Amino acid sequence: MSFYTRRMRMMLPLAALLITAMLSLALPAQLVFADGPGISIKSEVGYEGKVKFDKWNPLKLTLTSDQDISGDIVLQIQSQNGAGFHTSYVQHVELPKDTPKEVVLGLPGTILNKDNNQILFYEESYKKGKPIPFASGKNYVQANPYNGALIGVLSDDPDTMNFMNVLNGKGTSVNIIPLKAAGIPVDAMLLSGLDVLVINNFASDTLSEPQRQAIVGWVNGGGTLVLAGGAGYAKTAAPFAEIAPVTADGTTAVTALPELEKLGGKPLKLDGDFTISTATPVKDAKTEIQASNEPLVAVHDYGQGKVQYAAYDLAMEPVSSWAGHPAVWTSVLQGSLPVGSQNMYYNPLIDNLNYVLDYFPSLSMPSFTPLLWMLIIYAVVVAPVLYFILKKFDKREWAWFLIPIIAFIASGAVYMAGSADKTKELAHTINIVEMNGHGSAVKTTATAFFTPRSGNYELEFPSGMYLRTSGSRSSFGGGMDESKSFVRKNPDSTTVELRDMSQWSLAKVWAESGSPEELGRMETDLKLDAKGQLSGTVMNDTTGDLTEVVLVIGGKGYKLGDIPKGGSAPIPQDPKQILNFMGGDIAGMLYPYSQNDDKYRQRDIISNYTFSKGTVNTDKAFVLGWNTEHLTNYTLKKQAVRSDQLNFWVQPVAMTWGTSGKINVPYGFLAPEISQVNAPIFNAYGNGIELGQGSLIAEFPLISDQEVVYSEFSIKGIKPNNNVKMEIWNAQKNEWEPVNGSGNELKVTENPERYILNNRIRFMLNANDQTNFQMPELSVKGEVKP
Repeated sequence: MSFYTRRMRMMLPLAALLITAMLSLALPAQLVFADGPGISIKSEVGYEGKVKFDKWNPLKLTLTSDQDISGDIVLQIQSQNGAGFHTSYVQHVELPKDTPKEVVLGLPGTILNKDNNQILFYEESYKKGKPIPFASGKNYVQANPYNGALIGVLSDDPDTMNFMNVLNGKGTSVNIIPLKAAGIPVDAMLLSGLDVLVINNFASDTLSEPQRQAIVGWVNGGGTLVLAGGAGYAKTAAPFAEIAPVTADGTTAVTALPELEKLGGKPLKLDGDFTISTATPVKDAKTEIQASNEPLVAVHDYGQGKVQYAAYDLAMEPVSSWAGHPAVWTSVLQGSLPVGSQNMYYNPLIDNLNYVLDYFPSLSMPSFTPLLWMLIIYAVVVAPVLYFILKKFDKREWAWFLIPIIAFIASGAVYMAGSADKTKELAHTINIVEMNGHGSAVKTTATAFFTPRSGNYELEFPSGMYLRTSGSRSSFGGGMDESKSFVRKNPDSTTVELRDMSQWSLAKVWAESGSPEELGRMETDLKLDAKGQLSGTVMNDTTGDLTEVVLVIGGKGYKLGDIPKGGSAPIPQDPKQILNFMGGDIAGMLYPYSQNDDKYRQRDIISNYTFSKGTVNTDKAFVLGWNTEHLTNYTLKKQAVRSDQLNFWVQPVAMTWGTSGKINVPYGFLAPEISQVNAPIFNAYGNGIELGQGSLIAEFPLISDQEVVYSEFSIKGIKPNNNVKMEIWNAQKNEWEPVNGSGNELKVTENPERYILNNRIRFMLNANDQTNFQMPELSVKGEVKP
């Protein structure tokens, strides 16, 4: 055997070992599991497996160990682009031997399967120990976000509200979820996956006090609670007396419900006595339907949400299975339930604002001019100056070490110039403050955290916050890095640990809380005179000064300018201060694009806010404004992170009608509300509606705080295009009538009351093909009853 052959045989094992080592470095690291006790796991996701897109949903884990052990349960969710685990949700748990332990985590509504998430148990802590494999059960979560309406029901009869299932079909999706008292979370945020919670003929005192508070907090944050039960109403509503629309005082029997029959549009025969509860509406509550001079349906706003009262048992026959019952409750719950198919253009607000956070006011790229001068000076010094000096002293060989030294100094100068504002942790925070007009507001926060150095960072947020993170972005617009973030809810704080952050990168955190904050309101005094002219004032009763305040109402934007705290501004009459938004883009008109654009954040926030809400920009009246006060602070090593903050304040507003006894409401003030869609495609976005072949039913709500005798009404836009035809509901005849107005407008001056049902005008739009159009508009005239 030759020397060469022997040498090759000796080298081959070494080469194989080297290749194996290199491959092991190239492949992603796999988890190394520790030996330990046998732990079984069971999971229950959302409500009957339903999770709501872009909402926080409960994930109930039941763990059982064959030994006493304590540690961290960790749910790791992978980023959408698949680049490593995105966010890990952590909770410490003590597992006594052979004793099932229930753990509830908040789960963001997104698509989850065995390929993009996993559940791990670390003995002691995820920071120290190794994961212990589960002896049985799935170590991952499966969830597919549900985009239809979710109605939770607490009732002695599990079939309560099942009559709403008849709405399921082409373009509409409703899911009724029977609940048990034990299934109600103790955290309001974990109820946010429900659109409506119905409590009907149910002993609500079986709920614990934390559960009751969670329901009240959920309503305060925007939920809709229905309290009903007829003869059993008292036991239903007793724990919720502070937010109920009525004070119950007994029961009575009726033999007919004509008001309900008209709203349902179908004959209703009771076949004898039908028991309803009797009650007195509380202050500020509105009676929507009456029966025998008793409130049959009433509503009371509470915080961001509302509480509905029904005087009868929703499961009681013959009303429960009555063919008109679904139409009644689609009208009663109008605005509380999503309608139609999911808007295909809808994205979570966090996704839409993600790139806005890149506009970091405190950070900027180095100015080109100083860098250019540094380059010129370096070139001059290194080339002619250094050459002539060394030549004069006959030391040209010194160039071998002087040029590297000068280059080193020049590089240091360039680095110092470019990193002057990048040596400390910084934050760029956007707060969206949604006021309810009664003094409290729901605040949602998006923040970008800048890391001046590589390493690990642990940020501490106030208690009760729910956090989501997105991948870090390196070097001001560079690619997305793998984000390793661990979120833990503690009794007194919520922390997020950001691991392996690279130098000069941004970690983005989305923070939400189920508890409204007392941040004040915009007090409005708005009036329409007999000529339909708007006047009044807007007062800033929030916690700070507001800039660039705008009132959006009637399809127009009234620029009110800056309003200091405690100050007010009149509604401008100068046409230069009034923008016509009808059919236009609010964001683009308020903040037009320009060459020196310094309002890009404001424009993008308004655009993304209205877009992500899936609503038509001009269909609601609201006031908006801005300030830069510090509304959200988080800490790093117990020190507040220096932050640039931009706060977007928005609040719906109400109108005072008929100040002179005359009612004259122009087009644009009474916006239609869609109650039912029967089409494969439905989207409300930007400035209009997209509808597939099918129909939608909507209602114009009329003036509800006064009794009005209407003398005429007009509907403009009755022929949106050649693909759409309109019908109007005749409440006297209980039937649909085709609309045949003059041109593109219907004007009714003779007996307009025949089209008014429950203080609403109902219409239907039928599309014979997929199409886009603007919703019709309504104007009314009449007199207020003395």
